[in-house]
Amino acid sequence: MKETILLYHMDNDIETIIRKIAEQLDVEVKNIKDEDICQKMGYLLNIDGYKREEDIEVNDDLLQAFMFFAGMVEKQLDLLLDVFKMAKIPFIPYKAMLTEHNIEYPFYQLYKNVAHEYEQMKM
Repeated sequence: MKETILLYHMDNDIETIIRKIAEQLDVEVKNIKDEDICQKMGYLLNIDGYKREEDIEVNDDLLQAFMFFAGMVEKQLDLLLDVFKMAKIPFIPYKAMLTEHNIEYPFYQLYKNVAHEYEQMKM
């Protein structure tokens, strides 16, 4: 799998910086559209075997910026986040890395899980 970053509700200026860094590192960047929040992460990453799911109504507000990293080992991710910090990209609390479990999650479920974990860590 090609190293990929999925972005959701990212500020345009921040997204531009992320895309420039990613291009230099040969990392693909894609946006998650609002109409795709019911889709499994495997589908959003174009992984074989994942097909578009039927859309369902999601009543939660998914307003925070979110970054999802795939095809990277943890050390690569740490280095990438360091580069983002050096580029003055503000801290983005909602982020996750592809795992064997969350590949099956619809995006909105992953978002809610990450939001819940972040809120728990702040306490």
